[in-house]
Amino acid sequence: MKQFVKILSIALRSVSVVIVASLFLCLLSIYVSPAKIWFLAYFGLLFQLFSLVNVIMLIIWIIRRRRTFIILHLIAFIPNLFLSGYFFKPFGSIKNVETDRENIKLLSYNLQGFRIPYQKNTTQEKIAEFISMENPDIICLQEFYTNDKVTEELFASLLGEYQYHAVFYSVKRKNSSYGIVTFSRYPIKMTLEIPFENTANAAMYTDIDVDGKIIRVYNVHLQSIKLNINNLLSKKNNRINEIEEVSSRLKTAFIKRAGQVDIMAKHIDVSPYNVIICGDFNDTPASYTYNKLKGNRTDSFCEAGKGMSSTYRLSVVPFFRIDYILHDKIIKTRTYSIHHIDYSDHYPISSIVNISGVSAVE
Repeated sequence: MKQFVKILSIALRSVSVVIVASLFLCLLSIYVSPAKIWFLAYFGLLFQLFSLVNVIMLIIWIIRRRRTFIILHLIAFIPNLFLSGYFFKPFGSIKNVETDRENIKLLSYNLQGFRIPYQKNTTQEKIAEFISMENPDIICLQEFYTNDKVTEELFASLLGEYQYHAVFYSVKRKNSSYGIVTFSRYPIKMTLEIPFENTANAAMYTDIDVDGKIIRVYNVHLQSIKLNINNLLSKKNNRINEIEEVSSRLKTAFIKRAGQVDIMAKHIDVSPYNVIICGDFNDTPASYTYNKLKGNRTDSFCEAGKGMSSTYRLSVVPFFRIDYILHDKIIKTRTYSIHHIDYSDHYPISSIVNISGVSAVE
C-alpha cells in the first residue's frame, strides 16, 4: 500500500509539472511562428484541455494540503488571464442597435460548399434565406462552391439587394469552381486577390465605399486541416495510422498558416484605409495565426459576445472558435452573434460595427 501511495504521489507531481509547463508553452505558442518551431502550435490547440486539468490538479493538491503545488497551479493560471477571455465572455452585447450609415452589419460564413459534394439536396436557398433575414450590409463567404446551377450571380439574386460583389475562385474546373465571395450593399471601389501557394485556401480584400468612407474588408480562408472525420471514427481503420495522419495534417496546416498569415499581415500593415478582417482562420485564439492578425485590433466577440464561443459546429469541445470578425480600434463593435444553424460545418457569425470615427475620403 505504501508503495502504491508513493507511486501515486510521484505520478501526481509529474502531471503537475507537465501541466504547468504546458500552459506556459501555450502562452509562448501565440508569439512563435510554427514555421520556426512547429510543435509549439500543438500546445495552443490543447490550451483548454490543459486549463481543465490544471483546475483538477489544483483541487487535488488542496485536498492533499500540499502548499507548494497549490501555489504552482495558481501560478499556472497566468496564461488563462491572457487567453481565457478569447474563449468565453460572461457578458453580452448591446441590444437593439439599428443599422444605418454609421452602424453597418457584417456577416462571415464558411459555407462548406453548400454541401453540394456531400448530399443531393443542396442548401443554398436556405442559406440565402437566412442571410436575407439577418440583413447584413457586407457578407464574407468562404468555401463558396459553384457548378452549372450555382454561381455568385444566381446566389446574389437569391439574396436580393446586393448589387456589388467580388469573387476569387482559387480552384477552377471545367464545370465547377471554389473560393471566396464578398457581397456588399455599398459600392466596391477596388478588389485584390491574395493567393497562397499549393492550396485551395485564399484571401482577398475589397475597398468598400460607405457613403464616402472607404473601409478595406479582408475575406480570409486560411489553411484547412483537411481532416476526414469519418475515417477517424471508422472502426475499420488502423487507429495508429489515423493518429499519425492527423498529426501530419496538423503539422502541415500549422506551418502553411504561419506563412499565409505573414503574407496577410504585410498586406494589412500598409493599408491606406481602416481595416475589417472577416473569415475562417482555421485556428483558435491561442495561436500564432490569431495573434498575428489581431495585433492591436478589436475582436468583435471579445468586445460584444456572450457565453461560449464555438464557431465550428462539429467540434467536440465547447470553445472551438476559428471564425472571426476583427477590426481597427477606430471602428467600434456594437453587437456580436453566433448563429446556431446546421447548414454547414461552421456557424455563421455577425457583428454590427460603428464607423463614425472613420474619416471620409476627400
